[in-house]
Amino acid sequence: MKRVLSTIAVAVMLTACSSAPKVGGESSGALTPITSQKLSTNFKRQGVKLEWDCAFGTGMFGVTDAVCVKGDIKSIEVTAYATSNGNTENNRETAFKVAEMKAKAKLRHFISEDISSTSVVNTISKNVEKANDNIKSKIKTDTVELSDDEADKDANIAIRENTNDTVRTLNETIRSQAQGILRGLYIKDEDVVDRQTVKVTIRWDKDSGRGSEQLQRMFR
Repeated sequence: MKRVLSTIAVAVMLTACSSAPKVGGESSGALTPITSQKLSTNFKRQGVKLEWDCAFGTGMFGVTDAVCVKGDIKSIEVTAYATSNGNTENNRETAFKVAEMKAKAKLRHFISEDISSTSVVNTISKNVEKANDNIKSKIKTDTVELSDDEADKDANIAIRENTNDTVRTLNETIRSQAQGILRGLYIKDEDVVDRQTVKVTIRWDKDSGRGSEQLQRMFR
């Protein structure tokens, strides 16, 4: 009886060992093929996300630390927000349209953008001369002799004041412009963020790009 129980215990232990995961927590079938991996680059401030194809893997096949290297761009997603300025159905639909247009503008600016900068300095100088003349006319009377001190009090006074005003202004203008044709874009997601804000995410990928090119050739 004891021998039978020990045999069963050994069998249970062997079964448990065989079903336990391998060292490092990996089991067969848990590895992701290199060709299925994808790399992504997020530009959170601009609301732009890029996905890249894996060009090739580094390391030996089947090694867990094998990673893929960036190849061609697989897809791009752009997210934009807009306020509805109300809670009606009409305001909501308008907000979705505005968010879609903003997302497309973000994508166009991300692809190509023209920047022009202009600086202009204006200097305005103004000179003003102010005159203040105090002329005293003597009344014709009999000759009266005055001392030098008294004569100075009745002397004529002429005052000239010059004022020079200079104004300098600096005007700097920076213009940003993006223009181009966008093909193969489609709306991936539309969502209401809060009571008066909506979000739209547009996407371009290789499949939608090829489909757009084929449709253009067919419907020229």
